[in-house]
Amino acid sequence: MITNRSGETSTYIVGVEFVGPSGVRLAEGAALSNDLAPGQRAETTAGALEQIRGQVTCKVTKVTRLAS
Repeated sequence: MITNRSGETSTYIVGVEFVGPSGVRLAEGAALSNDLAPGQRAETTAGALEQIRGQVTCKVTKVTRLAS
């Protein structure tokens, strides 16, 4: 879930790391939400180029906000 808590319409890019049970990073991915109005929320899915099977933990690694 991405929430725009700023006072202006913004685009968000969220970097995500997919980590296996042993703590090893399995893949990296990103989620994107364009033109969110102030206070607006968007549910999105982070994807990766690699296909991962089994138990993983997702960790947000970086959030970039660009004013629209």
